Amino acid sequence: MKLTLDHNVLIDLANGSANVVRLRESLATKQHEGFVVEIGASEMRQRGIKPDRYDLFERLLEEAGVASLPRLAPMMIWDVTFWDHDVWSDECMANHAKQIEDILFGDSPPLAITGEPDTSPKFAAWLNRLCDVQTMWCHLHYANDAFVTSDRNFHKATKAPRLLALGAGKILRPEAL
Repeated sequence: MKLTLDHNVLIDLANGSANVVRLRESLATKQHEGFVVEIGASEMRQRGIKPDRYDLFERLLEEAGVASLPRLAPMMIWDVTFWDHDVWSDECMANHAKQIEDILFGDSPPLAITGEPDTSPKFAAWLNRLCDVQTMWCHLHYANDAFVTSDRNFHKATKAPRLLALGAGKILRPEAL
């Protein structure tokens, strides 16, 4: 089974968390094929990683033991994604991302970040939403079988069925493998 690993799972792998033991074993024995979403590099600003230091994301992947896994490139987003680690998008791709955003965050008020410094909590919340949308977009765009996340938002009864209807296949917690 082709697994899309979200950023929370990468952090858990790097930290050696108990919830990812079975996932680590399934990747090591090639029972499942894991994929890393490159938007995760953009989600690391709290660690001081900005769009000019992709090498620090690679270091995290090494710590997590998944540096050899193939990558899934998100849509290019100015001042968010990394050059050569993203793809140009078209209207269809953007519309698909908007569908995902509406499912994940449609009940939440929009976050306007004009004039916000990239160190503000509001900017961090906006970036987290954007990265969540792009992570699921990559999973759908590259047609993987299961989306692996510990993020409760993806597992909510009001959201998971709608993501599955878009073609997500399965949405699993890492300990469920």
